Parts: sequence; structure tokens; C-alpha cells
Amino acid sequence: MVSVRLLVPGVLACALNVALAQATPPAQAASASPPPAPRQTENTAELDEVSRLMRGGKLQEALVLADAVAQSYEDRYRRGKRQVFASRGPVESQAYLNEVGRAPSPGKEATEAGIYPSTWGDAYYLKSFILTEMKRMPEAKAAIEAAVALAPHNAAYRAELGQLLLKNKAWEEAIKEFKRAESDAREFSPGTVRNRELARALRGQAFVMVEKKDLDGAEKLYNECVKLDPADRTAQAELRYIAQLRTKAPK
Repeated sequence: MVSVRLLVPGVLACALNVALAQATPPAQAASASPPPAPRQTENTAELDEVSRLMRGGKLQEALVLADAVAQSYEDRYRRGKRQVFASRGPVESQAYLNEVGRAPSPGKEATEAGIYPSTWGDAYYLKSFILTEMKRMPEAKAAIEAAVALAPHNAAYRAELGQLLLKNKAWEEAIKEFKRAESDAREFSPGTVRNRELARALRGQAFVMVEKKDLDGAEKLYNECVKLDPADRTAQAELRYIAQLRTKAPK
């Protein structure tokens, strides 16, 4: 039921294209000898090709390329103990650096952090989507968790993790991720995609509410989605579904 009512594969590729347009130059706060900084547009052509292969149904080829892009970042910039993040903008970047400064990991200096363009996380994001399409769910979850680890405030990544949790009917875990995605969308998503990412987070929460018979709560969130985008067909369909459930409810 989850895949029929909620998952909309086209949204991911669209969101990726916007994310690539928003990729930001690296803002380093690092120790003495940081690795060479990646270019702002680094690997965008490869990820565009991943999207093209996906649209053409060539999932295995797309997977190989997405994995190669992700691994190339790992090999060049992870550098063992360095803390690395993939950001879409200066506010998000500063949040990561502030959080590292407040609570550095054991054995790591607070300054040992590097901020890189979002293409690193996008590679894992696409990899997860491809693996989901291939029904390789444990690997898909591991890939999106890698994206979230790189960009804990990326609402699109959080929402995709929530979608995978929905597939396992892990309602409480899913709604937790969607709530975090909502908060991150409001605070950190680039303006060009904020409403879209916020609506996705709200729809995820509302879906769980319907499953838990909280129709009033779900209706409120779906109506908020329609306010964000009057053409939101998914939210409109869910509102009709809620109306049908109410007509079938015992008087």
C-alpha cells in the first residue's frame, strides 16, 4: 500500500537536478593540510548521466556510475579521521561547523571538518533510489544513511530515509525522520526547493497519521501541502482518500 499511495519516483530525479544547481563551493574549516578542494561543479556531469540512465531503465549502469562518484569522493576527501559534510548552502555549512565545534567526536579535534558540495551526498541519494528500484532494500537503506551522515540537515535525504522506513511499516521511526525533514526544510532547504521538500516531509507524516487512524491530523497536513502547492496531486488524492475513509467509518 505504501508504494501505491505515497512513493513518487519522479520527484527524486527532479529534486536532484535542483540540488545540483544549488551545489555550493566548499567552505573549509580544517586542520593543517586539507585535501585539495573539489570544484563547485565537480561530478555534476556524471550525476546527470546517472539520471539519464535511470530514466532509460538502465539501472545497473546507473548504479555503477553513482557508486563510482560516491567512492571517488570517499577516496579523495574522507582521509580517515576527517569529519566531512556535503552542504547546499552557507547556512547549512555553518550549522555543521557549529555542531562540530560544540560536540566534537571522541579523538577528533573540533577543527577537523571539511564542507564539500552536495554532489557527494547526491551520489548516495541516487544510489539508494536505484537500489530501491532493484528491490535491494538493505543496500538502499545503507546508501541513504550514508547521504544523511554527510548532510544531516538535508531534508530530501531525510525524507527518502523516511520513505524506506515506511516500506517496512516502521511508523514511529518514519515519522521521526519526516519531522526532522520538515524542520530542516524550513531552516536549511534552498528557496528553489523549500516548498517541495517541506511538502514531501508533511506528506510523509500525514501518511503515518492515516495508518494510525488520525484522520484529522493527516487532513491538516495535507491541506498545508495544498497551500504550498495548489497543484499537489498526491496531497489532493490523499484528501479524497481521507474523505472516503470517513464515509465508511461507523456512525
